[in-house]
Amino acid sequence: MAATPLFSIVIPSFNQGAFLEECLSSVLDQTGPAREVIVFDGGSADASLEILKKYDRRLDFWISEPDRGQAEAVNKGWARAKGKLLGWLNSDDRLEPGALEAAAAVYAEQPGAAILYGDVQEIDSRGNVLGKKSMAGYGLRSLLLGKNMGQPGVFIPRPTFTALGGLSEDLHFALDFEYFLRVWSAYPEGGACIPRTVASSRVWAASKTLQRGEGFGEEYRRVLENYFARTDLPADIRRLHRKALSRSVYFRQARIFLRGGRLGAGLRDLLRAMRLEDSPREAARLLYAGWLTLRERSRYAS
Repeated sequence: MAATPLFSIVIPSFNQGAFLEECLSSVLDQTGPAREVIVFDGGSADASLEILKKYDRRLDFWISEPDRGQAEAVNKGWARAKGKLLGWLNSDDRLEPGALEAAAAVYAEQPGAAILYGDVQEIDSRGNVLGKKSMAGYGLRSLLLGKNMGQPGVFIPRPTFTALGGLSEDLHFALDFEYFLRVWSAYPEGGACIPRTVASSRVWAASKTLQRGEGFGEEYRRVLENYFARTDLPADIRRLHRKALSRSVYFRQARIFLRGGRLGAGLRDLLRAMRLEDSPREAARLLYAGWLTLRERSRYAS
């Protein structure tokens, strides 16, 4: 009888043949702890099926069939997963070498952690590094105030999954944000940081992030309004409502638009974000960050 894998990595994919093989290899070539790799392809019409057939013997499970989106694909994968730590990796992203060994070491030191997470770097379509998201000191306030977790570098221990369930399948853009909000609200002191770059998240011209800015804003707003409608929130968290809308909705959407070259929409939402800030100094910081995004937008065009 095969030993229970420490990690179960689910890869949802749809027409990402240009990146799928790199994604698969980044998981399959990891050294150290046992892992299983599960792929749910949404019925791709590109080279994805040939790639999956090529890796058939190295994958624990894969199927290509229509689905209702990324959240359903991940949930189906997690439902059949056997590992103690669950993750999902979009098929245009990748794990960095040694990521699972590093995550396993942290888990061995903190076996009661409710969520494990490491640094994630952004890369373009050719794999060039655009920047890095450092996750040291992360918590619920970080998430609410616009610093979303680097989803490819997150691992969910099975007790957390058992307690909270899977992703909300009515969400297509804010699915990770809503899930991480659930986790951090239930376990505010339960995080364990992996002190290294764990994964790379690809940002490129045809990605969902840059193509569908309105979708992100609408869903993030809905998730936040539902969250702040709760009656059990501590007073210090409830006071973050306006700032959370500023940072996690309007400023996030502004950056997406600016990166995608939609300058008018980006500036509109940047101003909306600034109006919700508590002080002119904080508004000015957003303006400066928006200017940096605008100046560097060409890096995200390929």
